[in-house]
Amino acid sequence: MNIVSTYTWCQFTPAFALVGLAALLILADALLPKVPKRAYAFIGAMGCFIASYFLFSGEHTDVFGFIAAVATGLCLLLAFDYTKISCESIAGSGNEEGTGEFYALPLVACAGILCLTQARDLIMLFVSLEVITLTSYVLAGYFRRNQGSIEAGIKYLVLGAMSTGILVYGVAWYFGMVGTFNMGSDVVIAAIKGGVAGSPTLAVGFLMATALLFAGAFFKIGAAPMHVWIPDVYQGAPTPTTTFLAVASKTAGFVVLCSLALPFAPFAIPGSMIGKLIIWCFALVAAATLLIGNLGAMRQTNIKRLLGYSSIGQAGFIMIFFVNLNSPVVYMVSQYLLAYALATIAAFFAVAMVRTQRGSEEIAAFRGLGKSNPRTAFLITVSFASLAGVPLTLGFLVKMYSFVSMIKVMENWCGLAWVLPIMVITAAAGFYYYFKVIRAMYWEKPQAGEKPLQVPLCTGIVLTICALALIYLGTMPLLVLG
Repeated sequence: MNIVSTYTWCQFTPAFALVGLAALLILADALLPKVPKRAYAFIGAMGCFIASYFLFSGEHTDVFGFIAAVATGLCLLLAFDYTKISCESIAGSGNEEGTGEFYALPLVACAGILCLTQARDLIMLFVSLEVITLTSYVLAGYFRRNQGSIEAGIKYLVLGAMSTGILVYGVAWYFGMVGTFNMGSDVVIAAIKGGVAGSPTLAVGFLMATALLFAGAFFKIGAAPMHVWIPDVYQGAPTPTTTFLAVASKTAGFVVLCSLALPFAPFAIPGSMIGKLIIWCFALVAAATLLIGNLGAMRQTNIKRLLGYSSIGQAGFIMIFFVNLNSPVVYMVSQYLLAYALATIAAFFAVAMVRTQRGSEEIAAFRGLGKSNPRTAFLITVSFASLAGVPLTLGFLVKMYSFVSMIKVMENWCGLAWVLPIMVITAAAGFYYYFKVIRAMYWEKPQAGEKPLQVPLCTGIVLTICALALIYLGTMPLLVLG
């Protein structure tokens, strides 16, 4: 048995630090009952931001880890502003009992993501992924007084257990075929050639193992046909948890997909039957994901459910990069995830603010914000415009990269031209359902007696930073070219 042995303790220092901080918060929750529990959310967020600094400024920049750490920190800040709803849903109004762990568990999940980004073999990949998944099960069903949260936790647990079974079966089959847990192009090339004996049975078995591993990865990113859990779980889970699943957990899923797909890059050339099989599989999954996500979002009235379908659709656009495996996939995926994270986090902060003060997560609850809270409405508009791909936002640039990548693929694989019209149709559908929220803010009147929203400090800061970042990063290439 051959397992990668080149790991160092320094690689996992940020992850160990976050686990240690989570343990300290749990101890403080037990030993210092008079300390306000929401302070733990702020402390945890600061820990994530410090970890993200070291991940981005170190000798080896970990972009995926940086995105996940920042996203987790912002989710904890969202939980800080969401304290009122958390207390009502966990222990009853005004009672913070049992909320301490809700602020510590995201740190453990983030540590799992940071370990996952360093994984070089299937054992580390699987263990790290399970740390994230098990923690997410608890977070999804944490609001025990909320029936939707309990339902979301159960659905996520049942479907997640199924995907884990598929993944671990794929890992076992992978080892049975090649005798190693290592992931790399050399292992893939040797297995496809049938090993030393040139056995076609080995190649077929290896491809079957890879298919099982891909199926497990598709569940984590919400790609078809493993997407069915997302709308229900996103709607029912606590909003901070939904934000974590939509951004940090999805980032982890794409780390897994990159680790599994990139070793096949040497076969992604015209004339290769294996390359054609892989490319067509990714194209079919991407097309199905785009159609299901974007068309499914068009009929939604609940904003969290709409963002759930939206995340499926956005995963479809990211999947297009894997159709062109000879492109800088990791760079393109990280850029798209950055744009998606900034816009999605801002959107969920807005959802949490409206839910706290108006008691609803329906799109109709955003009505009249353009008149009562014009500055806040503008910041929310920027985030949804970026998700839709409106020019002069970062979302437009990364979506354009996806189209360009598909056009380049069509130069070598003419049979994939049918994917481009699907991308155009689904992108147009995105404009329709994202602008349902903008229409509610600017074209619909607030109900009589509705007061302007009071924007919490953390929410205002995060909305402003995300909106400015989306506009600046979206216009910067034009400024540089000018």
